[in-house]
Amino acid sequence: MDVVEVWPEVRHLRWQFADLIESLDERAWSLPSWCEGWRVRDVLAHLVHLAEATQLSMAADMIRGGLRPDRTLREAARRLGDVPVAELTHRLRAAADGRYHVLGSPAAVALGEVLVHGADALRPLDLELDGPPSDAAGVLEAYWRIGQFAFHGAPHKGLTLKATDFDWAKGRGPEVRGRAIDLLLLVANRRQVLPCLVGPGLTEL
Repeated sequence: MDVVEVWPEVRHLRWQFADLIESLDERAWSLPSWCEGWRVRDVLAHLVHLAEATQLSMAADMIRGGLRPDRTLREAARRLGDVPVAELTHRLRAAADGRYHVLGSPAAVALGEVLVHGADALRPLDLELDGPPSDAAGVLEAYWRIGQFAFHGAPHKGLTLKATDFDWAKGRGPEVRGRAIDLLLLVANRRQVLPCLVGPGLTEL
């Protein structure tokens, strides 16, 4: 995806996510998300952290986290996770134009953060972001290359993935079909999405 297409959609989805989370109650905010050990409000905190981040602030966080990316992001989410949700949603909207992403990575990765973590928080609540299939299809191209490194697994390896709601297919091997967003969640190693997929390749998973 081109940079000029990515950032307006990132902004739009951050606002949409903030609106959805803000409409819930304390019980929902404290439910487990699809991120192991993270509550729904912790996922919100993570998205706030990324939206507010700059290259300098993230470098400082990395140093505090012992130069371990997973630990850095986990500790940041825990620091923010108990901040009142109303404050977090306000901060997410205020930082919705933030353009942080890892140096050298495509801007589509920032859109993927909102799509995947939005699903992490909302799917357990039977909710989801309302983005066009082209969003997820564009991110799939980026995640296809970095999935194993970024998500500690590549469940799509040896499979052909084919979107049912967009003209997108990639890979070699038995076919797995589903909406582009569900295929994106699979590539992001969210095994909880398997019931949303079909095809002979599911036996490989």
